[in-house]
Amino acid sequence: MKKWLFLIVAVFAFAIDWSGKVNWAMGFNAAKNVASQEHKLIMVDVSLTNCPPCRYLATKVYTDDKVAGFINKNFVPVFYLADQDNLPLMVQNYFTGSTPTILFIKPNGELYYRMIGARPPQIFLKILHDVNQKYKAGK
Repeated sequence: MKKWLFLIVAVFAFAIDWSGKVNWAMGFNAAKNVASQEHKLIMVDVSLTNCPPCRYLATKVYTDDKVAGFINKNFVPVFYLADQDNLPLMVQNYFTGSTPTILFIKPNGELYYRMIGARPPQIFLKILHDVNQKYKAGK
């Protein structure tokens, strides 16, 4: 009985809600279709389950109201765990193996910007603003 109790406690201790407050698309193809219709960049987060910076993004950055709100309004976000999910070929082509990797991909599939590593919410939000502003300005 004690072994089961320990196992249950351990599972819940390491369980994490990867979504935060971000409305993640249900796959890259769906995101690509929406991005084409709405003229937005696709924001792809590629993380690993045992990556502390990835967990930081999930628990501290994607739960921030300003960050999540800006992502939901200005990007079409997609999330993958590289050690659990099959990455679409296009994502594989741009993923270097370092996590977390945040890819900003144009609706036509061209890589627009790549960020590796986590940032605090305020800095992450500034980067999001800069990337979105430059993309909307055609740069």
